[in-house]
Amino acid sequence: MVLLKFHGGCQQIGMSCVEVETQKGRVLLDCGMSPDTGEIPKVDDKAVDAVIVSHAHLDHCGAIPFYKFKKIYCTHPTADLMFITWRDTLNLTKAYKEEDIQHAMENIECLNYYEERQITENIKFKFYNAGHILGSASIYLEVDGKKILYTGDINEGVSRTLLPADTDIDEIDVLIIESTYGSPLDIKPARKTLERQLIEEISETIENGGKVIIPVFAIGRAQEILLIINNYIRSGKLRDVPIYTDGSLIHATAVYMSYINWLNPKIKNMVENRINPFGEIKKADESLVFNKEPCIIVSTSGMVQGGPVLKYLKLLKDPKNKLILTGYQAEGTLGRELEEGAKEIQPFKNKIPIRGKVVKIEFSAHGDYNSLVRYIKKIPKPEKAIVMHGERYQSLSFAMTIWKTLKIPTFVPVRGTILPI
Repeated sequence: MVLLKFHGGCQQIGMSCVEVETQKGRVLLDCGMSPDTGEIPKVDDKAVDAVIVSHAHLDHCGAIPFYKFKKIYCTHPTADLMFITWRDTLNLTKAYKEEDIQHAMENIECLNYYEERQITENIKFKFYNAGHILGSASIYLEVDGKKILYTGDINEGVSRTLLPADTDIDEIDVLIIESTYGSPLDIKPARKTLERQLIEEISETIENGGKVIIPVFAIGRAQEILLIINNYIRSGKLRDVPIYTDGSLIHATAVYMSYINWLNPKIKNMVENRINPFGEIKKADESLVFNKEPCIIVSTSGMVQGGPVLKYLKLLKDPKNKLILTGYQAEGTLGRELEEGAKEIQPFKNKIPIRGKVVKIEFSAHGDYNSLVRYIKKIPKPEKAIVMHGERYQSLSFAMTIWKTLKIPTFVPVRGTILPI
């Protein structure tokens, strides 16, 4: 019998971790940390044969250095990006030590998409492209004859950086699927609409002599935003002003450039034609950022909760300047305060009055509700489905959608659920 044990990521976003247990072997699918609380799954690393990592975001890989796992499997880009994620976590929270990261890195084995690997005599797996961030993967396992697809975070739509998630997949017995935008209310504007809104907001500020601050997540969101801005500058639809970057996104963007064969082929074509798709990466210099000239500042962190972006918030004292939030802002973060119209904030000792404009244009590396529905219709019909990686309403809503669409048993586990399959 195969048991699925859910250690995290159930009716929540964060701390994703599913254990697949058999009499002859055990593997973990992801081992993430909660971005809000720093909580990690409680697992027995000595009993686990391997961890298979879907991608390099904190909520999927952040807990790995806490443990001494024998083997960690991921794609080649994910290994490089995980190192950045772990070092960021070390620098910001001191959650673990440098030697913990070193131990984890020494036990990584990298695979390409579609390359099979046997872990134990009864467990083998391969990766499919998930379309979420560079190197992101859906994990396809064969365990005691059962065929399991763990989607990880998926995007069935086209982005500037990546091709859509694979849907031409081998037959599936059990589908474990994310539900970040699993409610029928979670329908996002067309991508071109979001891009136009972003460029209009930037243009308005630049033409008025102001500066634009764009907080981003270092991996995925930063590269997408840089691609959009530089594309509009090259086409003459956005004034060419300095773009300053700061934080770990500089290192993450270098990793993206190292793996252009893993990206949207349009990016490879640009590089072959001697065009830098992400533009010239200029490290933010305070003497330049705080002068009187218009500029764009792209910096971490995405929720304005730590990171170098905090030192640029003083620019919002000036009504000519603008902050553009490009993603979800969790409760209790400075980003949420700003989104909700805070008149002043206190990132450091002194309070900062907010006179500049704050706008939100939500880009996402996750598919919205319509994208998730298209995905489940395109992949082979599973015998049963399990919905996780979403807030309670989203997970329950999407479970209902799967039931109505595919007419198969659908489960929404809670943390600690053990499900025989």
